Amino acid sequence: MLRSSSIRSIVSLMLGMLIVAITAMGCRPQPVGKPVASNTTVNAPVTEMPVDEAVVDKLNAETSAETPSEEGSLEEPNSPKEDEAEEVATETAEPTEPAKPEVPPQKLIVFTTHGPIRVDVRLWIDNEAFDHALESLVDHVIEIADTNKDGTATWEELADQPDLKSGQFGNLSFEDPKERKRLINQYDTNRNGWVDRSEVPRLVSRNRGNSEAFSVRQTSYAAERSRADSPLRQLVDENGDGTIQASEMASASQRVRLHDLDDDEIVTPRELLTATGMSMNDMQGRTNDRRRFFGSQAMFTLDDSTPWEEVLYAIQQNYEHGGPINLNRFPQTNLLNQIDSDRDGRLARDELKSMLETPAEMVLDVRFGKRDEGVKSLTLVNARDLGDESPNGTQLTDDQEIAVDVGGDWLVFRARDSVDSASAKPQAENLLRIYDGNQNNYLEPDEIPEGAEQTLNFDSADKDDNDMLYVEEIEAYLLQRNWIRRCQIRLQGIDGDDPLLRVIDPNGDKRLSARELNFLEQRLASVDGDDSNAIEFDEIPATLIFEFFRGDQDQTPQPLQFNAMNMTLPEMDSATPAWFTGMDYNGDGDISRREFLGTQRQFEELDQDQDGFITVAEIAPPGVAAQEQDVEADDASTEEGSDIEK
Repeated sequence: MLRSSSIRSIVSLMLGMLIVAITAMGCRPQPVGKPVASNTTVNAPVTEMPVDEAVVDKLNAETSAETPSEEGSLEEPNSPKEDEAEEVATETAEPTEPAKPEVPPQKLIVFTTHGPIRVDVRLWIDNEAFDHALESLVDHVIEIADTNKDGTATWEELADQPDLKSGQFGNLSFEDPKERKRLINQYDTNRNGWVDRSEVPRLVSRNRGNSEAFSVRQTSYAAERSRADSPLRQLVDENGDGTIQASEMASASQRVRLHDLDDDEIVTPRELLTATGMSMNDMQGRTNDRRRFFGSQAMFTLDDSTPWEEVLYAIQQNYEHGGPINLNRFPQTNLLNQIDSDRDGRLARDELKSMLETPAEMVLDVRFGKRDEGVKSLTLVNARDLGDESPNGTQLTDDQEIAVDVGGDWLVFRARDSVDSASAKPQAENLLRIYDGNQNNYLEPDEIPEGAEQTLNFDSADKDDNDMLYVEEIEAYLLQRNWIRRCQIRLQGIDGDDPLLRVIDPNGDKRLSARELNFLEQRLASVDGDDSNAIEFDEIPATLIFEFFRGDQDQTPQPLQFNAMNMTLPEMDSATPAWFTGMDYNGDGDISRREFLGTQRQFEELDQDQDGFITVAEIAPPGVAAQEQDVEADDASTEEGSDIEK
């Protein structure tokens, strides 16, 4: 048996070794091992043993003598004043704003009649970079496909998943055994049996070549075609020789008025279109097929996969009808002259690639879905000086369309969204209204007509299996089914606008009012750039329209200029008298003699500038109360009524 003195010696020696080890760990970095699993025990409980304090003091003294001083290598603790200062600084520090998400631009080259330009487009969906939306959808599909929760989703699991197999995400149904095998072979591209991230977009989009978050549809260069197709040009060019002579400008107003089919003193683009001999069926066909492709490309995306040979071919076709490009025809500031690094007047493949590094002349932000209050769908910033109306630093914003004057031509960007989350509820209410035959505010299985499964699949929408579909269930079904379409942004060039109409429509409401028709000859004369008393074909501005859209390709297009739904009516001030708004029948902001309900004498008194129209400024000068003018208008109406009775 050990003596008590031997036991004390052993205990003292062990304590001394422990203190030395702890001191050494405090001054040396420790190796980093593998992280400990959350379900493993890190520290076992230690039972304290009584120790002789005198022995411990003796061992501490010996250890201090043997161990070198480390005071120089250790930081001293903060003084009370320093601690107090740190606390005050922490309390007074202002919270920092969260960093705005970085959105890498999509680099585009767009061909205009004055040469190609570089445009950077930043795409947003729900206030985030556009590609985040598709990544979230992929995460969700893989998560629900992993039915056994082993961390790996297989195609067999996905095909058995009740929330996927019937096509709830817009995918094809796996319910038929033969179709199931075929679809698995089709979508499992690497044949590993797992649902890989790159395979999910193809599944839910049902399109092998259209599964990207952003893509550009093939678009033709339509500058010259936009001039030739102009309905207004065709109407005014009476003899059809391609040139608008001075005599034709003088008679233009009268010719256009003849096509005011509803006699409201407003000529719309649709009414102009009928003057070209197009029938309503022709117009409907043109509306549904706005992306006609003739000739070479109108734009390219610039990245590592850009087909540079096709870019060079498009440059030659668009500007030299297929011949060698002549850089002298472009200004020195144009993109093509900028990339001609050896100044030989020709373009080589390597020089074309330098477009990737060329600064953009325009930066366009396109936002879909949720966005901050006051932020528009389209914002164009940092435009270079491309024309008198587009100086450097110009910022243009709109929810539907931005038009930029590029040296006399119009470059138009549009946004169209038919699958926004906010539209799901109205669509659900509409489906309920159409199919709810017994008007009990929910749908039953027998109320869905045969063939309507593509629009509304009852079994997929009826999550609680109670054979009743309420509007909330229909809305949830539509949101899930259109999820992939909310994740994808498309870009295409379209036809439809009348470039000559843009020039002679100074207020930009896309229609010709009686006042504008009175000054039509002067507006047309302003297009005559060389003062030849005629408008040559090349003097008519070209229009290039590029549309960013989510949802249907052409089935539900944004109304074009020749559709009256797209007309922008002038805004009336809240102080505008009610009688003025009532008399302004066509809503053009003017009251013509035909619209005025009073006498000729009263009209002439109100028409202060004697231009044949009464404006708000003329009838509501400062200091005159709207109520007094209402009384005067009532008197005028009474007098007119008495004249009619006589």
